[in-house]
Amino acid sequence: MTNTASLIDRLVDEGPRSKGGHTQRFALPLLAAFGLCIMGVALTLDGAFATLESEGIGSIGVKWGFSLALLGLGAAALWVLGKPGRPTRQAVYALAIPFIPIVVLLALELTIAGPLPFGETWRECLAAMLVMSPIAFAGAVLAMRALAPTDLRRAGLAAGLFGGAVAMTAYTPYCPERGILYMVEFYCLPIMAMAAFGWAAGPRLLRW
Repeated sequence: MTNTASLIDRLVDEGPRSKGGHTQRFALPLLAAFGLCIMGVALTLDGAFATLESEGIGSIGVKWGFSLALLGLGAAALWVLGKPGRPTRQAVYALAIPFIPIVVLLALELTIAGPLPFGETWRECLAAMLVMSPIAFAGAVLAMRALAPTDLRRAGLAAGLFGGAVAMTAYTPYCPERGILYMVEFYCLPIMAMAAFGWAAGPRLLRW
């Protein structure tokens, strides 16, 4: 058995005893980042859920369905990736699941109705994603550092997706825009950019 394998086995066997409260130290940064983004956008913007009267639940439901699914899968992947010795491939592959129905809906939208026109709030949306995604990403990094990830690129990728999902979840109630193409351009692409940054920066930010 190699030294690395021995270290991993020892972390698996002794980690919970030597790092009491690691679950709380993992969860608190994630919850704090989520709460900070929710509170920040609530204090900055007005008109939460204003589109429900005119558009119904459909637009917000699709956005939240995607962002909440990605947020939950991202948090689960962070937990799995932070436990040495566990297989991580399935947890990482699962992160692609929320994107599959979006691709299908985008194809249907472009085929049947064509691209819907964008409104004037796209700048606000993009600014919210660019500001809040790094905040939630930082919370995910702090959460991972409470554990012992060994695949730092995958962990960084999951942290980036989690950060983008938090930002989208927080801003969605204030977004009056419709259409899957809008969602792809101003939500999914920033989320994927945050994931790419996490993949690149993971080895530097998460090494231990």
